[in-house]
Amino acid sequence: MPTLHPATRIAASLLLAFATALALAQTAPTKPAAKAAAKPAGKTLSGKAASGGKLMTRDELRSCLKRLDGVNQSGKTIEVQRPALDREREELKQSGEALKAERADVDRRLALVREWEARMRAHAAEIEGYNKRSIEVQEAPRNRQDAMVEALKVDRERLQKTRDTLAAEEALLVPAYQGSVKDFNEHASARDAKVADWNLRNAAALDAAIKHEEARALWLNECANRPYLEDDETAIKAGK
Repeated sequence: MPTLHPATRIAASLLLAFATALALAQTAPTKPAAKAAAKPAGKTLSGKAASGGKLMTRDELRSCLKRLDGVNQSGKTIEVQRPALDREREELKQSGEALKAERADVDRRLALVREWEARMRAHAAEIEGYNKRSIEVQEAPRNRQDAMVEALKVDRERLQKTRDTLAAEEALLVPAYQGSVKDFNEHASARDAKVADWNLRNAAALDAAIKHEEARALWLNECANRPYLEDDETAIKAGK
């Protein structure tokens, strides 16, 4: 069998090596495909699955969590305030009805005082007539004076009884009326102050409720359904 010259063998070996390299080059695997993109985060603050949207940064997530705490806290405050204010409103309505009844009693007492005053004026007119007749006795003929004096005596006794009766009524009616007026004014003033205070607090509560709803709506629009990384949430809760 013919043998190859060493140089030929070397050449042949080189050719073989080149052929092998060529074969390797031809059969080398293609370049790996680009790394598949990470699946979008599926967690949102609303609890709904993310349907897209820009992923929140950690700072954005931190801000949204802080805003959520504020919205929840204001909501709890409003929930506590409203029932208390409603109870106070009912109490004020009841006190208003009580004041109406108290005012009716004041008016009733005033009517009694006005009726007493009318009888006092009538009594004063009778006294004035009595005094005129007393003067007339002095100017009357002597034969008529005795009869006129007797008549005046009867009138004087009647007027005295009337005066005593009116004085007793005055002692009952006038102080009672004045006391009822004083009590009513004090109660009305106290209630007016409570009503004014309630109106201020109720207006503040209504304003707070409006601001709460505005903040809640804004949070729902800007934070609720935006996706975020759960690792960022864990880091934030850890104080990072």
